[in-house]
Amino acid sequence: MENKYKDVLIRAAKTFVQAFLGVLIPEIVTLLSGGFTDVSTFWKAFSPFLAAALAAGISAAWNGVQVYINNKDK
Repeated sequence: MENKYKDVLIRAAKTFVQAFLGVLIPEIVTLLSGGFTDVSTFWKAFSPFLAAALAAGISAAWNGVQVYINNKDK
């Protein structure tokens, strides 16, 4: 059972990396082209992390529920 939760954490980490890069890359392109001039620097740096953390949290919760349901049926 411990391996199943390890799998959930690995999936959440992968989701975090994918979401982080998926948000960060377009944002860097926008910043380099002169966009977002009225938003604070902190928010520019923090928003990709926040989006990735939210996606990873949702992924971990979803996978955790699936593991629980699959183990409950056995």
